[in-house]
Amino acid sequence: MRVVFTLAFLLFFGAAFAQQVNNNTVVYDTVFTKPDVFAAFPGGEDKWKIYLKKQTKYPRKAWWNEMEADVAVKLVIEKDGTISDAIHLNTVGYGFEQEAVRLVKQSGKWKPAIHRGKVVKSEGQLTIQFRLK
Repeated sequence: MRVVFTLAFLLFFGAAFAQQVNNNTVVYDTVFTKPDVFAAFPGGEDKWKIYLKKQTKYPRKAWWNEMEADVAVKLVIEKDGTISDAIHLNTVGYGFEQEAVRLVKQSGKWKPAIHRGKVVKSEGQLTIQFRLK
């Protein structure tokens, strides 16, 4: 019984990450963590800072309590440049995590990563700083 369950689990697990293209070809959806060229926000770091400055909604409770924070966010950038997943990696409280994830998810299309001359799906990490002026 245990062997059957294990075999069924492996078949399901393998099918979740593989895609049948032809009768004989299986393509795996690889997420690159170290591509030759990393994904980037259009316009580079300067445009990213401008985007953050214009779009950040400082959490009210954090502002009221004069709190500042850094939130690390892991994100997945698809081949077409869309953000398919974003999660916070640390917990600070006061609503900083939700705002950081919202900013990343609503940032629009990015320039996708390139590996060996081809556009690839990639994973990255960035830190969003929340500072009072």
